[in-house]
Amino acid sequence: MNHSLIRILIDAKEKNKWVPVKYLTKYHVHEINLMQLEDDGLLLVYRRSSDGLSIKLTIKGYHFFSRQQ
Repeated sequence: MNHSLIRILIDAKEKNKWVPVKYLTKYHVHEINLMQLEDDGLLLVYRRSSDGLSIKLTIKGYHFFSRQQ
C-alpha cells in the first residue's frame, strides 16, 4: 500500500474520522483491495448514500500499519 495513503489513514484514525474513497483515487484504491483488508480485520468500510464508500482503520489495522511507517 502507498505510504502516503497509509499516513492519511493513520492520521484519520488518530482523529477518529472516516475517509471518503472518492478523495483517494490518485492512490489507486480499488474496492477489491478494500474488501480484502476488511476481511482481514484491518479496515472498516462504510457505504454512504451521499459520499459512496468511506474507510477507517481498525485498532488492529492502526497497529499493523503504524509498524510499517
